[in-house]
Amino acid sequence: MNEGILLNLLVRSGKISATDTRKILEHAKKVGSLKKAILDLGVVSEEELIDIISKYLKIQKFDSKVPRIDQKTVEILPSDFVKKYRIVPFAKMGKILRVLIDDPRNLSHLEDIKFLTGLNPEAYITKTAVIDALIERYYGGELEMMASSLENELIQVVGTEEKEKEKTIGDLIEEAPLVKFVNGIIINAVKKHASDIHIEPYEKKLRIRYRIDGVLQEISTLPVKVKDAIVSRIKIMSHLDIAEKRLPQDGHIKMRLPNGRTIDLRVSTLPTLFGEKVVMRVLDKSALTLDLSKLGFEPRPLEEFMKAIRRPYGMVLVTGPTGSGKTTTLYSALSILNRPEVNIMTAEDPVEYDFPGINQVNIREDIGLTFATALRAFLRQDPDIIMVGEIRDHETASIAIKAALTGHLVLSTLHTNDAPSAITRLIDMGIEPYLVASSLNLVVAQRLLRKICSSCKVPTEVHPEALREIGLDPEKVKDWTFYRGKGCGECNGTGYRGRVGIYEVLTITPEIREMILNKEPLSEIKEKAIEQGMITLREAAILKMKRGLTTIDEVIRVTAEE
Repeated sequence: MNEGILLNLLVRSGKISATDTRKILEHAKKVGSLKKAILDLGVVSEEELIDIISKYLKIQKFDSKVPRIDQKTVEILPSDFVKKYRIVPFAKMGKILRVLIDDPRNLSHLEDIKFLTGLNPEAYITKTAVIDALIERYYGGELEMMASSLENELIQVVGTEEKEKEKTIGDLIEEAPLVKFVNGIIINAVKKHASDIHIEPYEKKLRIRYRIDGVLQEISTLPVKVKDAIVSRIKIMSHLDIAEKRLPQDGHIKMRLPNGRTIDLRVSTLPTLFGEKVVMRVLDKSALTLDLSKLGFEPRPLEEFMKAIRRPYGMVLVTGPTGSGKTTTLYSALSILNRPEVNIMTAEDPVEYDFPGINQVNIREDIGLTFATALRAFLRQDPDIIMVGEIRDHETASIAIKAALTGHLVLSTLHTNDAPSAITRLIDMGIEPYLVASSLNLVVAQRLLRKICSSCKVPTEVHPEALREIGLDPEKVKDWTFYRGKGCGECNGTGYRGRVGIYEVLTITPEIREMILNKEPLSEIKEKAIEQGMITLREAAILKMKRGLTTIDEVIRVTAEE
């Protein structure tokens, strides 16, 4: 199908204007694909585009669910052909081979299929995400294609002397296949909404894993011979010392994506038994949600949290393990409080996202710039609001509480299992109970639950024993409808896509202040808080499950300590 015909068809259908056509063609030159340019600019949706192509070419549409393909059908077409032309066979009926395409230009290769297989191809048009998922699942995916190219480059190295081998790998670091492959690892991670990229060397392989929705997923395994070249390339991008392989190093990458978006990556290297492991934290500001109402708070806890952060002084703590979304909650609070008449100062280790109007300080313990040092300096800078990335020790806790008691609003984090435990954690750090009771306004404990993928969500049965495990009487919830995700291309076959927060909000009421002063047991403080309306993490998770947002498996996994 000629690209000009497609544009004319869109104009005649009233979907785009002549001005849109010029913009599309300009953008297509940058991204190398007319279809991608059309979708990037948002002039029509992919569904509308598929409808037009289907009607014009009289080919059938295929629904957006990713089909399961038997191995015999997978093997009908060579892997290289499928990946190059993005034509995937999904069913064989006698002499007819049904294939999926996402770009009408690839219809020109149907004759090649007939020649290769002796079968009559019948094309169906579908979404790009479906083709991507099928290639990833059955043919190895984009990373493996680039890895194969990279391996071919390195084959020439084998058999040469050690000195020559080092020279060849050194030269390869800046060459196209390796540069494209490392960029591909990062771009693929952003596409899959991964928060971290793990590159792990073992004796006979190099493993690449992404952390998606809080869970690590293996993406690819590569020959161990590519290890040094890949790690060296990442270290050069991060401005690290490629000659130093015995000590951990930390660096930073700022990368512009093909769609024009810029992302930051925090890079950490660690010497292991079989070489350097690299972990890259993906910091994508465009994916950051700073709307407190969309994070997952229940209405009353959200109201209590908003009330606490709007107070002119006192301390608000957010607790939870690493990766539970504490930073997002604090940044969301700061985005509400960030006004021209307010002086906001933050001490972070490290600063993950920069915000105009907020004075952010990167903690560097190697030169003596600790949380405590930064806090002392803040108090001489006329602050109204102070955010401390984490209270780790008595000195930091003591200065933070002093600030909260002298007219400043202090926001910070702690590592505790639930909200009431923050009280005992501060006391264990050596802070007197009367200071804790006087300074603390509110504590939030939080976790992140994986959400069921909306594209493959189906009703499911739940075993009564599982319900009892989370404290529910099967008889009392027999009218509830439970759901799960079957697994599709949109969710990489996991059944989950995206995450939502659950929050346990402890407001320090006069009664709880009195209990802290009297050094009453943590269990009694928690009991009093629940009596006063505190929703526990487990209860918040059950509410999300009741609304069909998550599964009982997630409730058990995330709130197992309750």
